[in-house]
Amino acid sequence: MIKWRADDEKVNCSFIIISTSGGVSEPGKPDDAQQSIDSPPQNVTEKETQQDKEISASQETEDIPPEYLDETSYTGDKLEIVKLMNARMRYLYEEDEAAYMSLIDPESPILGMGRYKVLKVTSMSDITIQEQRKLYQAVVVINELNENDEEYSNTMVFWKKKEDGDSAQWVIADID
Repeated sequence: MIKWRADDEKVNCSFIIISTSGGVSEPGKPDDAQQSIDSPPQNVTEKETQQDKEISASQETEDIPPEYLDETSYTGDKLEIVKLMNARMRYLYEEDEAAYMSLIDPESPILGMGRYKVLKVTSMSDITIQEQRKLYQAVVVINELNENDEEYSNTMVFWKKKEDGDSAQWVIADID
Protein backbone atom coordinates (compact mmCIF):
# COMPACT_ATOMS: atom_id res chain seq x y z
CA MET A 1 0.00 0.00 0.00
CA ILE A 2 1.28 3.42 -0.84
CA LYS A 3 0.43 6.43 1.26
CA TRP A 4 1.28 10.02 0.40
CA ARG A 5 2.54 12.38 3.01
CA ALA A 6 2.09 16.08 2.94
CA ASP A 7 5.72 16.44 1.82
CA ASP A 8 5.04 14.10 -1.15
CA GLU A 9 7.40 11.45 0.14
CA LYS A 10 6.35 7.83 -0.50
CA VAL A 11 6.08 5.53 2.49
CA ASN A 12 5.69 1.77 2.11
CA CYS A 13 3.54 -0.01 4.66
CA SER A 14 2.91 -3.71 4.97
CA PHE A 15 0.14 -5.44 6.79
CA ILE A 16 -0.09 -8.96 8.14
CA ILE A 17 -3.53 -10.54 8.29
CA ILE A 18 -3.98 -13.25 10.86
CA SER A 19 -6.85 -15.65 10.40
CA THR A 20 -8.31 -17.81 13.12
CA SER A 21 -10.18 -21.05 12.56
CA GLY A 22 -13.32 -19.96 14.49
CA GLY A 23 -15.72 -17.08 14.03
CA VAL A 24 -15.21 -13.81 15.84
CA SER A 25 -18.06 -12.09 17.63
CA GLU A 26 -19.03 -8.56 17.05
CA PRO A 27 -19.20 -6.48 20.22
CA GLY A 28 -22.59 -6.84 21.88
CA LYS A 29 -23.50 -10.04 20.02
CA PRO A 30 -23.22 -13.55 21.46
CA ASP A 31 -20.76 -15.97 19.87
CA ASP A 32 -23.58 -18.13 18.52
CA ALA A 33 -25.00 -15.18 16.56
CA GLN A 34 -22.46 -15.82 13.80
CA GLN A 35 -22.02 -19.08 11.98
CA SER A 36 -18.66 -20.78 12.49
CA ILE A 37 -16.45 -21.37 9.46
CA ASP A 38 -16.19 -25.07 10.38
CA SER A 39 -19.97 -25.67 10.58
CA PRO A 40 -21.99 -26.54 7.49
CA PRO A 41 -24.33 -23.80 6.25
CA GLN A 42 -27.97 -24.12 7.30
CA ASN A 43 -30.58 -23.72 4.66
CA VAL A 44 -33.50 -21.34 5.14
CA THR A 45 -35.94 -24.13 5.95
CA GLU A 46 -33.84 -25.37 8.89
CA LYS A 47 -33.49 -21.85 10.24
CA GLU A 48 -37.23 -21.17 9.91
CA THR A 49 -38.04 -24.47 11.63
CA GLN A 50 -35.75 -23.57 14.55
CA GLN A 51 -37.32 -20.10 14.82
CA ASP A 52 -40.82 -21.60 14.72
CA LYS A 53 -39.88 -23.98 17.57
CA GLU A 54 -38.54 -21.09 19.65
CA ILE A 55 -41.68 -19.00 19.04
CA SER A 56 -43.92 -21.97 19.90
CA ALA A 57 -41.98 -22.63 23.11
CA SER A 58 -42.29 -18.98 24.19
CA GLN A 59 -46.04 -19.01 23.49
CA GLU A 60 -46.48 -22.16 25.57
CA THR A 61 -44.78 -20.56 28.55
CA GLU A 62 -47.00 -17.48 28.17
CA ASP A 63 -50.18 -19.61 28.19
CA ILE A 64 -50.07 -20.39 31.90
CA PRO A 65 -53.23 -21.88 33.40
CA PRO A 66 -54.82 -19.96 36.28
CA GLU A 67 -54.06 -20.62 39.93
CA TYR A 68 -57.50 -21.47 41.28
CA LEU A 69 -58.85 -20.55 44.70
CA ASP A 70 -58.49 -23.24 47.36
CA GLU A 71 -61.98 -24.65 47.82
CA THR A 72 -61.12 -26.71 50.92
CA SER A 73 -61.44 -23.67 53.19
CA TYR A 74 -65.13 -23.13 52.38
CA THR A 75 -68.44 -24.89 52.99
CA GLY A 76 -72.08 -24.42 52.04
CA ASP A 77 -73.05 -21.32 50.07
CA LYS A 78 -69.55 -19.82 50.32
CA LEU A 79 -68.10 -22.97 48.74
CA GLU A 80 -70.61 -22.68 45.87
CA ILE A 81 -69.56 -19.07 45.31
CA VAL A 82 -65.83 -19.94 45.29
CA LYS A 83 -66.55 -22.74 42.80
CA LEU A 84 -68.34 -20.17 40.62
CA MET A 85 -65.32 -17.85 40.83
CA ASN A 86 -63.00 -20.71 39.81
CA ALA A 87 -65.29 -21.65 36.90
CA ARG A 88 -65.18 -18.02 35.71
CA MET A 89 -61.34 -18.10 35.71
CA ARG A 90 -61.35 -21.45 33.87
CA TYR A 91 -63.73 -20.26 31.14
CA LEU A 92 -61.74 -17.04 30.65
CA TYR A 93 -58.58 -19.17 30.32
CA GLU A 94 -60.28 -21.58 27.88
CA GLU A 95 -61.90 -18.65 26.02
CA ASP A 96 -65.24 -20.47 26.27
CA GLU A 97 -67.78 -17.66 26.08
CA ALA A 98 -70.85 -19.92 26.08
CA ALA A 99 -69.79 -21.63 29.30
CA TYR A 100 -68.78 -18.27 30.79
CA MET A 101 -72.17 -16.75 30.03
CA SER A 102 -73.90 -19.76 31.61
CA LEU A 103 -72.50 -18.49 34.95
CA ILE A 104 -74.15 -15.09 34.50
CA ASP A 105 -77.73 -14.22 35.52
CA PRO A 106 -79.90 -13.31 32.48
CA GLU A 107 -80.83 -10.01 34.20
CA SER A 108 -77.16 -9.07 34.65
CA PRO A 109 -75.65 -6.07 32.83
CA ILE A 110 -72.78 -8.37 31.75
CA LEU A 111 -73.23 -8.91 28.01
CA GLY A 112 -70.12 -10.91 27.14
CA MET A 113 -66.84 -12.37 28.27
CA GLY A 114 -63.77 -10.21 28.79
CA ARG A 115 -60.82 -10.71 26.43
CA TYR A 116 -58.28 -11.30 29.17
CA LYS A 117 -57.12 -14.21 31.28
CA VAL A 118 -56.95 -14.19 35.06
CA LEU A 119 -53.81 -15.87 36.40
CA LYS A 120 -54.87 -15.79 40.04
CA VAL A 121 -56.78 -13.99 42.74
CA THR A 122 -54.12 -12.16 44.77
CA SER A 123 -56.43 -11.10 47.60
CA MET A 124 -60.06 -11.55 48.53
CA SER A 125 -62.38 -10.04 51.12
CA ASP A 126 -64.72 -12.16 53.20
CA ILE A 127 -67.78 -13.31 51.29
CA THR A 128 -70.78 -11.54 52.78
CA ILE A 129 -74.22 -13.03 52.17
CA GLN A 130 -77.37 -11.01 52.79
CA GLU A 131 -80.95 -12.15 52.59
CA GLN A 132 -83.23 -9.88 50.60
CA ARG A 133 -86.92 -10.14 49.81
CA LYS A 134 -86.62 -12.17 46.56
CA LEU A 135 -83.06 -13.46 46.70
CA TYR A 136 -79.85 -13.99 48.60
CA GLN A 137 -77.05 -11.68 47.55
CA ALA A 138 -73.34 -12.28 48.13
CA VAL A 139 -70.60 -9.70 47.64
CA VAL A 140 -66.84 -10.21 47.55
CA VAL A 141 -64.05 -7.81 46.61
CA ILE A 142 -61.11 -9.44 44.86
CA ASN A 143 -57.78 -8.37 43.40
CA GLU A 144 -56.83 -10.34 40.32
CA LEU A 145 -53.60 -10.67 38.37
CA ASN A 146 -54.09 -10.94 34.61
CA GLU A 147 -51.80 -12.43 31.93
CA ASN A 148 -50.06 -9.05 31.43
CA ASP A 149 -49.04 -9.03 35.12
CA GLU A 150 -51.52 -6.22 35.78
CA GLU A 151 -53.40 -6.32 39.05
CA TYR A 152 -56.88 -4.89 39.31
CA SER A 153 -59.74 -4.89 41.79
CA ASN A 154 -63.27 -6.16 41.17
CA THR A 155 -66.40 -6.28 43.25
CA MET A 156 -68.29 -9.45 42.42
CA VAL A 157 -72.01 -9.74 43.17
CA PHE A 158 -73.77 -13.11 43.24
CA TRP A 159 -77.45 -13.96 43.43
CA LYS A 160 -79.40 -17.00 44.53
CA LYS A 161 -83.11 -16.55 43.82
CA LYS A 162 -85.63 -17.71 46.42
CA GLU A 163 -88.30 -18.44 43.80
CA ASP A 164 -86.15 -21.35 42.55
CA GLY A 165 -86.55 -23.09 45.92
CA ASP A 166 -84.28 -26.04 46.64
CA SER A 167 -82.95 -26.06 43.09
CA ALA A 168 -81.66 -22.48 43.38
CA GLN A 169 -78.08 -21.99 42.20
CA TRP A 170 -75.69 -19.12 42.75
CA VAL A 171 -75.04 -17.04 39.64
CA ILE A 172 -72.90 -14.01 38.90
CA ALA A 173 -75.09 -10.89 38.95
CA ASP A 174 -72.37 -8.32 38.26
CA ILE A 175 -68.64 -7.66 38.23
CA ASP A 176 -67.55 -4.06 38.77
